[in-house]
Amino acid sequence: MRRLRPSRTRLASTFGAAALCLLLLAACEDPSGVGLTVLDPGENDPRARSLPAETAFAPLTDVTGAFLTAQGFSAFRTLAGRVDDPLFGTTAARAYLDLLPPQNLPDGFRDRPIEQAILRLNRTYVYGDTTMPTRLDLRQISEEWNAVGAEADTLFPVMEELITSFDVAAGDSLVEVALPAAWIAANDTTLRSTSFSTLFHGFQLSPSEQASAIYGFTGASTLELISAEDTVRYGISELFSGIEGPETAPTADDLLLLQDGTSRGLELLFDLDPLGQAAINAVFLRVNADTAAAAMNLPAGFTRPFARQLALYGFVEGEAPVFITTATLDEETQTFSFSSAVLTDIFQELALDRSEVEGFAIGFPPSISTVDVIPLRASSVVTCGSEGGTPCEGPRATIFLIPSDG
Repeated sequence: MRRLRPSRTRLASTFGAAALCLLLLAACEDPSGVGLTVLDPGENDPRARSLPAETAFAPLTDVTGAFLTAQGFSAFRTLAGRVDDPLFGTTAARAYLDLLPPQNLPDGFRDRPIEQAILRLNRTYVYGDTTMPTRLDLRQISEEWNAVGAEADTLFPVMEELITSFDVAAGDSLVEVALPAAWIAANDTTLRSTSFSTLFHGFQLSPSEQASAIYGFTGASTLELISAEDTVRYGISELFSGIEGPETAPTADDLLLLQDGTSRGLELLFDLDPLGQAAINAVFLRVNADTAAAAMNLPAGFTRPFARQLALYGFVEGEAPVFITTATLDEETQTFSFSSAVLTDIFQELALDRSEVEGFAIGFPPSISTVDVIPLRASSVVTCGSEGGTPCEGPRATIFLIPSDG
């Protein structure tokens, strides 16, 4: 039996250009004409073969940091809070943000003491109980840190002393946090220093005991400094979300529960024997969502953000996993369907028993940080395609073959 063996190494949700070339090398050299574009006529088409996938949860690294120079940085978000979800369990998030002075400061600004400092947080995201405010604790980051490439399970060191606590409500689009006079006095010279960017390392926002939701704050947030004559806003230079989800994947009857940011993906394992060495026209990897389950067990006023896009990754031994493609939820069929010329080429090489691919994993696209959730149907028996007319539900590969007489 020719099977893809799931890797036991940690997967990473990064784009590996070198690995992608390796995956496609043999296919690019093969002029046989496989992998031709085909519209998807449905899983009952006589050319279709449906292969059920064995599934298992596996570590899937989630990079949740970004620097000022990243495209779309102002919309990138950092997450802070805690949510107790009756279906997906408890998730906690810590937000880290660093600051940078503007290039042009008013004349004399560095000579005048700071009288007020206000952290202005642009809020754009919520997950959890919106019926009451969530309280967050503000601390100062104690060492130099780098958001670029930082994984969601990273913790950066912070000072033990609490600067202040503040409340966030679902109706807030802007949260203004007035920093205490004692903190301003202790940091006044640093805030006005020409070496601010190396002396000051930013803030951490963490959930207090009175946290019941996770909120997102964007790169458009600022620190407003007010002196006797000037008001200056320092912009955000980097953002990162440290996310801690349940240690084990939450379970529910006949559902596979995925959540962004929790460093967990869904690994897919296929038995390829039924293909033989057939010529393949197109491949679709499919999973079915359960949007009704996404609304299950919701207390009044509880917001559970539902993911409408997933990502497919492939991996080879010793190489960084490769982002292959994304799929957007088809609302009518409740299906995520992954397809691309790359995926078809990979399966053709697998059918010919000459691919370096070790497996596939479904996770979330590299994008602005979320803790969005998605319940997927877990049925492992596929009775659709050419063998029957019942709808497919479980994770599966639908493969369209080129007729042997064609």
